[in-house]
Amino acid sequence: MLKKLSLAMLMVSVSVVAAEAKTVITCLTNSGHLTRQHEPLMKEFNEMQDEIEVKYAAPAKDYADSHLKMMRASATNTLPDCAFEAYNQLPALARAMAKRGQIVDLAPLIAAEGEGWKELNYTDNMLNLGRVDGVQYGMPFNASVIQWYYNADLFRKAGLDPDNFPKDWDGLFAATQKIAALGDDITPMFMWMINGDDWGFQTLIEMQGGAMVSEDGQKVVFDENDYAVKAMQMARRLVTDGGARTDQDRSTQFTAFTEGKMGIWGLSPAGARDMQERVGDAFELRSTPFTVWNEEKGTLPTGGNAAIITTQDPDKIAAVWEYLKFVTGPRGQQVAAQITGYLPTNRRTLDDEYLGKFYAENPYYATPIKQYDRAGPWYGYPGTQNQKIWSEQRSVIKSVMEGETSPEDGAAELKDIAVTLSQK
Repeated sequence: MLKKLSLAMLMVSVSVVAAEAKTVITCLTNSGHLTRQHEPLMKEFNEMQDEIEVKYAAPAKDYADSHLKMMRASATNTLPDCAFEAYNQLPALARAMAKRGQIVDLAPLIAAEGEGWKELNYTDNMLNLGRVDGVQYGMPFNASVIQWYYNADLFRKAGLDPDNFPKDWDGLFAATQKIAALGDDITPMFMWMINGDDWGFQTLIEMQGGAMVSEDGQKVVFDENDYAVKAMQMARRLVTDGGARTDQDRSTQFTAFTEGKMGIWGLSPAGARDMQERVGDAFELRSTPFTVWNEEKGTLPTGGNAAIITTQDPDKIAAVWEYLKFVTGPRGQQVAAQITGYLPTNRRTLDDEYLGKFYAENPYYATPIKQYDRAGPWYGYPGTQNQKIWSEQRSVIKSVMEGETSPEDGAAELKDIAVTLSQK
């Protein structure tokens, strides 16, 4: 009996030691991303090795909420070990945390992987999404540039050819007007503009070849060359010529599209899987690259988020880095892309071993890689007031879209808001 008890105690002791040897890290993301992407990735990573255990803190509601949680945690020194921060919010967060010594420069970790590792896995443009003031604070995890989804059945009913999606904005609006003629219960189009963040507004600037801020990130420049005025003119045309609505939220319009009551939907590839599942066999769903104004210089802001390391414990830094290499590596990006539709941030993911064959066999999901060269920055303004800037700019854009404010006055207001608040 004593021997059995001793053996049992020994086994418990060994289990305790093993548990103590495991490095546990906690990360933060938002609720939608956690359930769709991070839980499967976390499970696979935890099962593939026994030295590190990844856990997730209670998720934030969305990118804005995640940013606020991180800023508060930085101020109270209650940060998780890692987090996934939206590209446009990263500059403000990184600058605040860098002053407190709370964020890790990833360049030494990348260099330690050896010669050629970085080039094998990531393009410089993709890595640049995680750089702030020249420092590599984030590893690109999710990436998306806006694309068009469309209802091929409605195209045919409207006398349009679904195999020849319009190549320019005039052609696009001509198509939406034909779709509108199908009936009052049909909404011609939707484009992300006055929703949760400024991704749509930045799209209208960048597709002209413009930028939101100067190369050093310290000056607001989106008004140069009348980019802002032209962007606001286009915002108004989305309503007058395109039939887009400003009186419904994104959820309502998403339902309209997936139920076959909308022709064209402009949004992230991140929802490709969800949209396909919702549509089912109701109609023929297709996707296609976004329409830009300047074919030579036009880019599109890259939505998504970068993974950052916020622990200062050397063992945990090493553990988080192993996890980040996995989720931004070819296998992690294969999982994330297939679950959501996001553009893979790791160049090896395009190999046949991972997603090459999948994209060849599923053109609906291949649209993001057709826009790889269009992927530009999702800018953050100088200072730490990005969220407040957008909350005020959104009201101006809505007013322009509804015809209450002229495009010229709206553009001036947008610049004034950005300049004034970025200096605080």
